[in-house]
Amino acid sequence: MIYPIPQKYNLNGSHVVAESLVVSGDFKAVAEKVLSDFNILSANGYPVEIKCVNSKKTTYIDEISRLTDEKYIITVSENGAVVEASCEKGAFRAAHTLAKLVIGNELHTGTLEDYPLFKKRGYIEGFYGNTWENKKRVSVMKLMASFGMNSFFYAPKDDIYHREKWRDLYPEKELAELKTLFETARENFLDFHWAVGPGLTYKYTSDSDFELLIRKIMSLYAVGIRNFGLLLDDIPQEFQYEEDAAEFDEIVDAHIYLVNKTYAALKKADPEITLTVCPTQYSGDENGYYISKFGSNIPNDVDLFWTGAEICSRVLTVREADELMRSTGHKPLYWDNYPVNDCEMFQELHLGAIIGRDKELYKHCEGLISNVMEYAECSKIPLMTIADFLWNPVAYNPDDSLRNAHRVMLGKNAELFGLFADHLGVSCLSKYSSAFMGETLMQVAFFESRGEKDKALTHLADYIANMRKCLDLISDTSIPLFEEMQKWVRKFSMCCDLLDAIYDARNNPCDETKSTLAVLLEKYNSDAVLLTGFCLREAAEKTLKN
Repeated sequence: MIYPIPQKYNLNGSHVVAESLVVSGDFKAVAEKVLSDFNILSANGYPVEIKCVNSKKTTYIDEISRLTDEKYIITVSENGAVVEASCEKGAFRAAHTLAKLVIGNELHTGTLEDYPLFKKRGYIEGFYGNTWENKKRVSVMKLMASFGMNSFFYAPKDDIYHREKWRDLYPEKELAELKTLFETARENFLDFHWAVGPGLTYKYTSDSDFELLIRKIMSLYAVGIRNFGLLLDDIPQEFQYEEDAAEFDEIVDAHIYLVNKTYAALKKADPEITLTVCPTQYSGDENGYYISKFGSNIPNDVDLFWTGAEICSRVLTVREADELMRSTGHKPLYWDNYPVNDCEMFQELHLGAIIGRDKELYKHCEGLISNVMEYAECSKIPLMTIADFLWNPVAYNPDDSLRNAHRVMLGKNAELFGLFADHLGVSCLSKYSSAFMGETLMQVAFFESRGEKDKALTHLADYIANMRKCLDLISDTSIPLFEEMQKWVRKFSMCCDLLDAIYDARNNPCDETKSTLAVLLEKYNSDAVLLTGFCLREAAEKTLKN
């Protein structure tokens, strides 16, 4: 199966042998670029004809009664395939699907009809911590576009020109880099949103500050950007200037004034400009005073960021979305704080699949934008599962999606890498981890309870041997993914040492082996980096007692 899972997959006929593709017809250049990136474009390849069909069947999604520019239909026969799409974006999506089918040797005769269910699907670089290098930004952009995402928000908290020095224009070098990012996003059919966070020092009664804000935004407009964000999150909830306190009754009134004034100025400059805002109350009670007043008094076509019941929400529900709509007049655009691991979560590495999001949520929100980690390569793994969910939440299976993400990142080493990833399930979504290790240690305990010591030790030794192979794999810092996770790799190495000590103490339960185990257990527990669930400590402690 390919990912994201298509909506209507009826390629159930005879197998078509195709190692490469050749394209003709409409939107040829777009499709050829995609196929060349996958290295499967050939003049002698399996023929694919693209037809521009601008009708209901390629522009309308029945499930949500909405027009779309991303729908496509692929009809496969033994002699060639026909792609029907209404525009370049639909052809771009179709080309990625065809490439995945060819690479996976999954091309069969039949039809495939596909389209996304969530309207806005993307990610935001909105974390506290080291900002991504542009090379990594481009890499993530291209991968997420290949998985059907359509939005990227640039808003790194530690970009000083985004937040701390919001009044200052970007220097020439930094502005050129943003232009490159914007152009890369456009080439990959990602809507590029640049956001500014002035609230730490903004003076709401200052004409000068407002002029500087618009000047800053328009400097990004000059490089081609048309989608902007005004972020008022994580700022003082009381007035900082006496003039503001004298002018406005409450802080929410000042925020409404700023949003409406900014909206009017941008629309005057260009009616096609879009604006997304993040309020100061961006989570919690959907009927709270601030958010109700704020949302009810800003334009209806301004998207409203919302993180859910919590800043890092375990679940996102239809009921919450409907309550926000009722109280504010805006469907939420979810700023989903997963897989981000900043602030108090900095000892966690979030590599699990997205869970806890209502499968019917696409009918009740504007979309979902995932806040990523400062580790760009690591972020790719959960982001792929998020992309799968947002494209087709009905068919989404988190375990299958995560296994596919591992395959994309690690190829033949995906299963081995899973022994490491098994220990990185703790996040706002779940407090449980180390499921496979837990099963292994329970099986060892079961054999021991039956008096089958040799069998128990063999089972444990086999597991440890594979863990060591995994450690060898992830210790290669020349691979960017592994280089980013070295803090957790070091803890994983300690885990392997602890397992060896558990084995030795169970094989030869004497004072020496138990003393070694006790020292390693204390060392492991004293390291604050979060890895493995309770099962490892439990196994070590039981070994010490026996």
